[in-house]
Amino acid sequence: MTNIYETTIIVKPDLANDQLKNLNTSIDQFFSENSVSIGYKEDWGIKNLKSPIKKYSKGSFKFMRFDASSDFPKKLDVFLKFNTDCLRFLITKSFNQLEETTPQVNKDN
Repeated sequence: MTNIYETTIIVKPDLANDQLKNLNTSIDQFFSENSVSIGYKEDWGIKNLKSPIKKYSKGSFKFMRFDASSDFPKKLDVFLKFNTDCLRFLITKSFNQLEETTPQVNKDN
């Protein structure tokens, strides 16, 4: 049985374009290796953090919603923990539709 999950990832704000592309590619590759398709993605841009994380006062926020089996979030958790470009992440079960937009997409940074 599959469920809809969503994850918000905070990555280092000072990554170069090629490093950011490599990060996105590695995440997409991890999803495809586990036969999980990403239903929806958003890039929320660089935002101020309430408290510094690893000496960064800003972070680049990425959001994605996906349909996966119940064991996949644990695998994703391990994958993101060992990625040095990720500052923080949160994986939650979603009650929204897979392709539904978030209110954040209409906000200005």
